[in-house]
Amino acid sequence: MSGPDSNPVAGLGGLLDASPRVESTLPCRDAEDADLWFADTPAELERAKSLCASCPVRAECLAGALRREEPWGVWGGEIFQRGSVIARKRPRGRPSKAALARDRALADAGAPL
Repeated sequence: MSGPDSNPVAGLGGLLDASPRVESTLPCRDAEDADLWFADTPAELERAKSLCASCPVRAECLAGALRREEPWGVWGGEIFQRGSVIARKRPRGRPSKAALARDRALADAGAPL
């Protein structure tokens, strides 16, 4: 089978390798620390998400990551874990009672966790 559907990564590389518009850059290509998009700490992942906000290929990046079911990292301004988008990553260790209460309130309101 050939064509763009045979390789889920095909096309995304071309988007990222294409010359960006003069007024914009790709934050994942210009970052000093490329590992930021695959960090372990929630704070670093939130920083990566914020850097994606001005990316000109954000929507395409997110769509490609969803198609590929990326196992982890920040793609298109969203955090992926086990192939799904999550609202935020919890820090390691046992969550505080306040964090559990916040998560319970968000779940009751219908927010994705």
